[in-house]
Amino acid sequence: MNRQKGFTPLEIEIPDRESGRFLTGPVRRNFSNGAGFTLIELLVVIAIIALLMAILMPALNVAREQARGISCSSNQKTLALAYIMYASENDGTVCGGWALHNAVNGVPPWVMPPLDYSAGTISPMGSGHVTRGQRYNGLREGTLYKYIKDVGAYHCPGDNRITRGTSLGREPEFLIYRSYSLTDYMRATENSDQKKLFSFKSQATKMLFVEEIYDGSAGNHNHAGWSYEPGIGSMWDPLGIFHSNACTFSFMDGHAERKKWADKRTVIYCTSRGEAAAMGFGKGQQFNPPNVDLEWLDTHYPGKQRLAQ
Repeated sequence: MNRQKGFTPLEIEIPDRESGRFLTGPVRRNFSNGAGFTLIELLVVIAIIALLMAILMPALNVAREQARGISCSSNQKTLALAYIMYASENDGTVCGGWALHNAVNGVPPWVMPPLDYSAGTISPMGSGHVTRGQRYNGLREGTLYKYIKDVGAYHCPGDNRITRGTSLGREPEFLIYRSYSLTDYMRATENSDQKKLFSFKSQATKMLFVEEIYDGSAGNHNHAGWSYEPGIGSMWDPLGIFHSNACTFSFMDGHAERKKWADKRTVIYCTSRGEAAAMGFGKGQQFNPPNVDLEWLDTHYPGKQRLAQ
């Protein structure tokens, strides 16, 4: 075959009308003059790609959010089942609901504050700068960890405080890792506190763990439980809005579910209590008109008051 300089032969099949057969022959394209896509063609391709991305990105974001929600619900269920298993092995008695360094009145905490092992001993680190590893240490020393064996179960994948910090800063003490808390009603360390899990009625409707946002203002970890007082028409501690204006909860029967908030004021309060206060429904202030989301929280909170008396 005669090859001319600057031409690349391509073998193609061409139908012959007279014989009805396909004939094979070379087709030559000239690349020697650098001909390629024109600027208009390139702009059209780029525009098509941009259009496809604009169409696909919302769907990808939804899929990513759904995956995070599924992972978070799995974490919640893991924590709830660990809590139930502990109670089952201890005659129905629950563990301590706050993050403490030691047992109180013989009740061990479900999780501990950050701990340091570097000096050969366990050193409490309830304030100041801490590493991610020291946060993990506190999780592992909690009484529920032996049922879980995975520090990842304590963190919601939608909770970005581990990298972005909080409104107080990005120093290590504000890089909060643990996303979940028990309600403060389940403190279980004082004589007046509820201590028997299986004495609760309608366990499928009574919450255990919640997603709680915490800014580190009282230490480098969330030390207490999620505070809420049912029946008064206001909120105290904000919840973690990590799932498109929704939260996950786990319950005393071991299941978990995602709650989408119906009142936008709930989201505002949980996102910024300062903004909420400026709008007239700050910490301890009643929502006016009433907030329908509080009806759901009232129903699912484990007690009729904030703490057992």
